[in-house]
Amino acid sequence: MGLVATIGLMILGMLGGSSLLIFYDPFSIAITVGGSVGALLTSYPMKEIKRLGKVMVETFKEETTSKVDTITLFTNLSRKARREGLLSLEDDISGIEDEFTRKALNMVVDGIEPEAIKEIMQLEIVELEKRHEDGSAMLKSLGAYGPAFGMLGTLVGLIQMLTDMTDSSNLTKGMGTALITTFYGSILANIIALPMAQKLDYKTAQEVNSMEMIIEGVIAIQSGVNPRIVEDKLSAYLSPSERAEIKAMGINNNEVAENV
Repeated sequence: MGLVATIGLMILGMLGGSSLLIFYDPFSIAITVGGSVGALLTSYPMKEIKRLGKVMVETFKEETTSKVDTITLFTNLSRKARREGLLSLEDDISGIEDEFTRKALNMVVDGIEPEAIKEIMQLEIVELEKRHEDGSAMLKSLGAYGPAFGMLGTLVGLIQMLTDMTDSSNLTKGMGTALITTFYGSILANIIALPMAQKLDYKTAQEVNSMEMIIEGVIAIQSGVNPRIVEDKLSAYLSPSERAEIKAMGINNNEVAENV
């Protein structure tokens, strides 16, 4: 949403002067974008570069399951496990979409020790952080290379311009290249690469927080903790507004239970 709004406002501003075609220069694109990608290929192995597109897509994905939904899930599973036993959760687990949650709960049903479950799932978190950090580093590198190659293009344009000051067409062409390459470099860094890197860092922190909450919930279920305690324990991971929401849901559930 932010990227679309930024690009839209930029286009609106560019249309205020004249045609958008004056901002198109293939030679400037070759210097700025081509040079930045080339530098990225020099900095990172090809297998990591191939992941860059996937990493960029990750920044646009929104969480499908909220923390409130996760707490509701674990509270219900805890209640069922205490009433019918851990093996009764198998059917519920198969319907859970989140792979991390499903894997952890399957280990509970299989009777794996809590310490082992926590260690394995923490390793999953560490690997996720590493993958996302690598992706963020690539985007930040691209954000640094963009303005650098934009400046390089500016120097190329100035050299072209100063080569023959008597030729007005050469002067215009050189000045155009000098300015547009800087423009492209700024777009690559400040509209694409750096905001995406920042978004990926933010999403990583949020995802890790959710995964840690899931681990706490899984261990609580395995330990046979009271469902109310499970809810209170996991609510520590919520914001004040989310806590109010889960509290309201609890009140509603109690009302339904009393009516039944």
